[in-house]
Amino acid sequence: MDTNSISIAAAGDILITRRIPEENPGVMPIREFMGRAHVKLANLETTITDGRCFPSAYSGGTWLTSSRGCLEDLHLYGFDMLALANNHTMDYSYDGLSMTVKNLEESGFAHAGTGNNLYEASRPVMLETACGRVGIINICSTFENAARAGIQSERQPGRPGLNPLRVNNRYRITREHGELLKKLAAATGINDLREKHRAQGFLSPLPEGTLEFGTSLFELVETEEEEGRISYPDPRDLERTVDSIREALFSCQAVIVMVHSHEIKRDQEYEADYFLETFSRACIDAGASAVIGSGTHQVKGIEMYKGCPIFYSLGNFMFENEYVSLLPPDYMEKYGLPAHASAAEGISKRSSQAAHSLYETKEVYQSLIPYFEIKDGVCSHIELLPIELGLSRAAWEKNLPYPAGEKEAKEILEYLNMACKPYQTKWEYRNGKFYLL
Repeated sequence: MDTNSISIAAAGDILITRRIPEENPGVMPIREFMGRAHVKLANLETTITDGRCFPSAYSGGTWLTSSRGCLEDLHLYGFDMLALANNHTMDYSYDGLSMTVKNLEESGFAHAGTGNNLYEASRPVMLETACGRVGIINICSTFENAARAGIQSERQPGRPGLNPLRVNNRYRITREHGELLKKLAAATGINDLREKHRAQGFLSPLPEGTLEFGTSLFELVETEEEEGRISYPDPRDLERTVDSIREALFSCQAVIVMVHSHEIKRDQEYEADYFLETFSRACIDAGASAVIGSGTHQVKGIEMYKGCPIFYSLGNFMFENEYVSLLPPDYMEKYGLPAHASAAEGISKRSSQAAHSLYETKEVYQSLIPYFEIKDGVCSHIELLPIELGLSRAAWEKNLPYPAGEKEAKEILEYLNMACKPYQTKWEYRNGKFYLL
């Protein structure tokens, strides 16, 4: 370790619902690996409440809440900072968010990504290290609109919520296919209300050369080769983040951006969506030293951009979704169960109708913990610890992280190099870790 560098260790999604015994065999080796770093961070994929907060009418897929004891167990691994902006942030509405923040602060964790208004949710948390100050910004692209924090003004307070990264999608189709959509719209009336609202001024006029089907925007192109989907970050959210990075650099020696995103290009979980690539590179261009992604329950590729790492997703660090103890009647109704069915029944019902359950997918139980050093704003050293989450272990050891054995590490390496191919980065296995070739 370079004593003049700032060191970071990062994990992916922490979906914890049970207490962790300190004697669990994965705790000590992971704590030792991460313990070298000045800053140890991860995404907290659950609220932390006493179970008495009412659930929101929406959730991030499963309404998630865990006890404060689970949160305090994360100190076993050495974490000191947790990101809060994700699709589960508002599972238990404003009371759940407030209680989560209170529990983090009382348990000694720094946090970012949420606030009582957009300013608070957007600002970086500052961590002091022996080698300088680190600013960490947290943002999320996968959320219900009601979950995003609101702008405060001189006339009204802002709205509590998460720091949003809104995504704009545009679908490209030929004029011939556009005519087919127009016929479908006329036959179904899918556009009628929106067209009336647009005529009344409630919606903006459509851009030239586009058409709408439902709420999706289609751009007309000349050839089938040009057809497809593009996505890009909302300029307002990108500009706000870039401004936050530049402002933080007045007093920080390094800025890290953490982004939670479930979006993918097409149907492969290891592919980062177009907007995420654009956003991440813009963060580095603005002066960030790294972008650390989470969201999809699988690892995505790693790009080295201008000497700085972009981890598009680190996958799972803990994945105890199947052990959630509380689920609201809204969930039960969704899966055709009685309102008072148990959470275990609800999770079991959802799993039974899945063609390919997450709880049986090997890639969901394989992940990475990067350790990297930042010197003069760029990465001077990087190594990855491959981990597995106990897919084949006994139930009481499953879903927690363990350093991968050589055979599984090489499987993870093969998968990682496939995901990294578009970014022209390649890794090799040495002494239990991955290093850049």
